[in-house]
Order: sequence, then structure tokens, then C-alpha cells
Amino acid sequence: MDNTESTALFVVFHRQDGAIVHAHLKANGWLDATVEPVELEGECIGFPIGLQHEVEGILSHLPVPARLEQHTAVARSPVDPHRRLSEAVATWMDQYEVDEGALSVVLPSKWERLGELVLLPHEVLCSEAWQLLRQHEAAASLWQDMATALKCTSLGVQAPIASDVFRSSQVEMLLGTSEVHFLDHGITYTFDAANVMFSSGNITERRRIGSINMEGETVVDAFAGVGYYTFPMLIGGGAAHVHACEINPASIQGLRAGAKANGLEERLTIHQGDNAQTLPLLRGLADRCHMGLLPSSESVWEDSLLSLKPSGGTLHVHMNVEEERLMSWVENTLKRFQSIADQHALNVSVAADHLEKVKWFAPHVRHVVLDIKVTPNHPADQPSPLP
Repeated sequence: MDNTESTALFVVFHRQDGAIVHAHLKANGWLDATVEPVELEGECIGFPIGLQHEVEGILSHLPVPARLEQHTAVARSPVDPHRRLSEAVATWMDQYEVDEGALSVVLPSKWERLGELVLLPHEVLCSEAWQLLRQHEAAASLWQDMATALKCTSLGVQAPIASDVFRSSQVEMLLGTSEVHFLDHGITYTFDAANVMFSSGNITERRRIGSINMEGETVVDAFAGVGYYTFPMLIGGGAAHVHACEINPASIQGLRAGAKANGLEERLTIHQGDNAQTLPLLRGLADRCHMGLLPSSESVWEDSLLSLKPSGGTLHVHMNVEEERLMSWVENTLKRFQSIADQHALNVSVAADHLEKVKWFAPHVRHVVLDIKVTPNHPADQPSPLP
């Protein structure tokens, strides 16, 4: 829309009646959401009316005094980011005479936002149409237009996590920088997204783990990453101290930076290296141990159990499990931990405290977290069933 020449019809009324008029126009489908309202003299404002409607009867339906006036129309930026992105890409294709038939193929239906960085999914980029766009001589302007539509400064392409020991990110940058610094529900994260994995999809579990009262507790985080769960346990849970175990140097760099940004340096000890070497050094130290590795954290079950104090504690076991096997997995997991405890003559009982279904990881496969209570044995103690 040319804002200097286009006009639109507005319902004009006193601003104190704005809520009433807006509700009425919207309920009847009269409001034109593509045009900005106007502010007028005399404490009046105007809401735009779609010209495809029969406008003569609108005023008689309004419960407050109003009039119809023609004014310059200023286009409103679409609120829906999918719409903004679609319009931006379509405009670019039209400008460079690219076949718009490929529009639906190249547009992603979802993406991940890490502060000022937006990561597009790898699946969308596998199409032949996308590969042609990437080779276009004006591709740089397309990335900029897409970033503007998504209201970010950096744009990248996500890729499957590397199979190396560090589980490295494999982001390919299209625009800007992979260095991110952002606030997520009161917690600051800062790291290089090109070298570190960060899944925004587990926000519900981060909130849950941060809502558990851990005041006065010493916690071991066996797969700390950049503080994905470490920081919620310290900030939200109020843990006295967390021992964060991590092998990836890039993640440790982000972990240190995040600890400084959140003022947590005195309550955090970082243990760099393989869990096989670091966890045995923490035996008998913790009130709680968190094992946040997917698809399985089984490699550290024994050392994590042994990290608990003789007075017992809590284990948080992450796992990807087929939906139909959930209850049998819980039962077998409890048996496994009890067996480990018996092998080490710990004289404790292992019981399920809570099973959290975080999200679907794949069709019929769930990411779950099993909270396990480990308590010293007494004659009257009995393991509690799973709620």
C-alpha cells in the first residue's frame, strides 16, 4: 500500500469509547486489521473499515456516537510473523522475477529463536527450490529481508547435532553472528550457537526444574551444557551450590559467561572433562543429581547414584522412551538403580516420585524425566508407588 496516496474509510468517535467500538467492529467483521488507526483533533480516533462491507448501516449498530470519514491509510505491519515472512519472500521473488510457485516450498512453518538469532529448520532447506535461492546472486538481500520480517539481526540454518563426543551444533550462518545473548524467563544465556546445542522446545521442563525447592542443597548436573538446567536450579530452585559437569569447551565458555551474567559464579563449580573422570570425584557430595542427556543418560546412572549423600536424595533421569513402554521403562529403571545401590551396599530404597512427559521427541517416542527418591532404609520404610 502507498501510504502517501491511499485512503481508507474510518469510523471516528471519542477516544474514551475506543474499547467498546473496537469490540463491536471486530465482532461484526468490519475492522480492517491491515490499516493503522488514526488520531484526530478533539480527542477523537478512527478505526479503519474494510471497504468490501456495506458501511451505511455500521453507525446505527454502534452503541456510541460516531461518524464515517475518509483519511490517509497507513499500512499496519502484520502481527503474525508467518505472514510477514511470506510477504517478504514473495516481494523479493517478484522483484527478482523468481517463480513464486516455489513460495510454499521454501517457507518454514516453524523456527527457533535465540535472542537476535533465528535458526531455520534443516528440513525446509533440503528442497531443490531452496538450493536455487541460495545460489541466487541476490541471496544476501533475501536473508536480510527474511531477518527483517522475523525481527531479528542474525539468520542461520539448523542442522542435525554432530555425532562427535561434544554433541556439537552444526549451524550454518546466512546473516549476522552466531554469538547469542538473551534473556529467557529471567535467566541470561550467552554462547556461540554455531558450536553449542540449545533446545528451546524444553521450556516446560526448565520451568519445572526451576520451580522445585532446592534451598540449601548441593546439586550435581551431569550434562550441564551452557547452563540449560543448571541456571534454573540455581536461580529458580535456589540451590546452594551446583557442580556442573561438561566436556564441550564451547559449552563451558557459555556456562562461564552465563554464570557471570547471572551473578552465580560463587555458587557454581565447573568440572571440565568426561563424566567418567569427573563424576567419581563427586561421590557422596550431592543432595540431588540431574542427568539431562538424550536420547539416554544411562551411561552415568551408577556414578550419579553414588554422588548422592549417605542421607539419600533425588535423581532426575532424562530419557527418550516409546509411549507404549513408558510404565515398563519406569519399573525397569527403578530396578536398575536399586540393583546398583545393592551392589554398593548403600542400604537405601529407590522409589519413583514423579514422571514428567516433556514433549514428543518423535512419533510414538516421548522425552520424559523420571524423578527418583533415594532414601536410607529403616524397618518401616516402603518404596512409594508412582503417582
